[in-house]
Amino acid sequence: MTPRVRTEWSQRVAAEYRSAALTAQVLHWSIQAGLPEGLLHTALRVVRDELDHAALSFECLQSLGGEDEPVPLDATAMAAPGTAGVLGGLVDSVVVNYCLGETFAVPLFDAMRRGTTHPAAAAVLTRVLRDEAIHRQFGWDLLDELLARVPGVDVRVATLLPTALDAFARAYAPAEDGPDLLPDERACGLLAHADYRAIHERAVAEDVLPRFAKRGIVLTSR
Repeated sequence: MTPRVRTEWSQRVAAEYRSAALTAQVLHWSIQAGLPEGLLHTALRVVRDELDHAALSFECLQSLGGEDEPVPLDATAMAAPGTAGVLGGLVDSVVVNYCLGETFAVPLFDAMRRGTTHPAAAAVLTRVLRDEAIHRQFGWDLLDELLARVPGVDVRVATLLPTALDAFARAYAPAEDGPDLLPDERACGLLAHADYRAIHERAVAEDVLPRFAKRGIVLTSR
């Protein structure tokens, strides 16, 4: 397989492992905040899912010829900053990693899976896509719990959103199209920059912002 395929799957291993670590931190903060037991058990399930995703992605990387491909794990990225306190950190992490990250992930993984024909890559993406919808719902349920319990959460979220959305746009919707994908690369689950951009922009307009608006959080500037 091409170097781009191996790099992509190596980065996915790291991303899934990072998601497990960030969810473990969310679980810790949620326990400290005394959140409902159901949410705590869902957080545990998400941690297990993300660890499974990382292991499955690593197996896929190996099957694609990436036995010697380095996995870019960064210990400093395995936790959100702790300077905002338990509740502030919890709100920020839930918004960025779930209400945005996991909500964007569902249509992205769906598009990846629909174009994937390599058996190993297809199996991983099928499992990930199945779990991502649950992870997305966990984030919105957790935000609803925080909005109901903690005064000022809506203001904090509205203040955070412009910067967070811009960061996701830079990562997922680059202005340049980049090099064309080879058929083998698309078969292994890669997406072209133009596809990322279109899926991301549609998700913001049709899914993410309406969900926030339903909760009384409207983006007024960006």
